[in-house]
Amino acid sequence: MPWLAFVGLGLKLKDITLEALETLRNANTIFLDTYTSISPDINVSSLRRLVGKEVIPLRRRDIEDENAEKIFNELSRGRNVAFAVIGDPFIATTHVALLLEAIRRNVEVKVIHGLTIYTVAISYSGLMVYKFGRCATIVYPKEGIFYDYFYDVVKENLKLGLHTLLLLELDVDNNVFMTANDALKLMLEAEGKRKEGIISKDMKVLVIARAGFPTQKYVYGKIASLIRENFGPPPHTIIVPGKLHYIEEDALKRFLIN
Repeated sequence: MPWLAFVGLGLKLKDITLEALETLRNANTIFLDTYTSISPDINVSSLRRLVGKEVIPLRRRDIEDENAEKIFNELSRGRNVAFAVIGDPFIATTHVALLLEAIRRNVEVKVIHGLTIYTVAISYSGLMVYKFGRCATIVYPKEGIFYDYFYDVVKENLKLGLHTLLLLELDVDNNVFMTANDALKLMLEAEGKRKEGIISKDMKVLVIARAGFPTQKYVYGKIASLIRENFGPPPHTIIVPGKLHYIEEDALKRFLIN
């Protein structure tokens, strides 16, 4: 019986685990998700060199619009398939739908987890993981619609003294990579629309650029200062701290700018 393995690659090539590498090498067909996230050195060419096999790129439409038929066609031929994903296969992705469809079709499923932005960004920040509330994604307005769901998440988390991890819109297929600067502007714009006193230019947040990359950058300060900062290439992430323990305060001082 052929199997489908969801293989998390982590954030860069050196994050790939021995189990992930072994699974990729044992697969007859390897697909790489090229739309969910970006990496400094994981791509079709580098993965092909590492594994020594052909790697087939998949875009969003291959999975979501065409119901992953390329994957299921390979499985129907009795071939073992590895679906490789930057980060973790099921964190901040839509791949649970693919997992459920594979189970519905009685396909044997394997899962190899990988380092993800959730663990890396939070870990080095020094903030306590059990003090994080719900996360949210900030996206650009579309067709005149301003999406402020993130505002409600920050609001509710702050009420409880909890930290908020904010992911920023990233659409590789359409070359959309939201910067922290744009996200901070949207946060202030949301406050301007809602006027609930949740977000202000004096609010301190932590901006994380390229978490887990060799060039990662953590910067902590007031929105008014950070909005002018050059954080370099994406991906970017933002953490809005809740009530801080004194150890967390000391940890954030490492990244403080005036």
